[in-house]
Amino acid sequence: LELGGAVRRHLLDAAMDVTRPDAPGRSRLAPWMALIAAVTAEGLHHQVLSDMLRFDCRLGDARLFVLAGVAAIAWMAVGAWISWVSVRHDDAMEGRQGGRRFIAVLGMLMGLLLSVAVAWQTFAGWVVPACAP
Repeated sequence: LELGGAVRRHLLDAAMDVTRPDAPGRSRLAPWMALIAAVTAEGLHHQVLSDMLRFDCRLGDARLFVLAGVAAIAWMAVGAWISWVSVRHDDAMEGRQGGRRFIAVLGMLMGLLLSVAVAWQTFAGWVVPACAP
């Protein structure tokens, strides 16, 4: 069955754009790195430090909280940088590139939001004593 004459060219081009694999050297995972890094960094920061305080409050040193907070925010920044580099030259109006850019920007905004949570948790661990009398 030949559809070339019955189907308009722009419809065929759109279908080919959806099914075409990414260009060589482009990672499909890179735009997602900001979202992945933000969620894992905040989750690990929250869970590890809360478990430390729950099971042995003597481990809750203020310096450790600050170090963990800086490490979590640095991990989020690395993920955001990878996402940004992967989409910074994409044209947002072209089919698939718009989706890649959307995921990258969403991940960077999530990193910004969760970095505020990490900052507040770090501040609380720095100000409030771990072992309350």
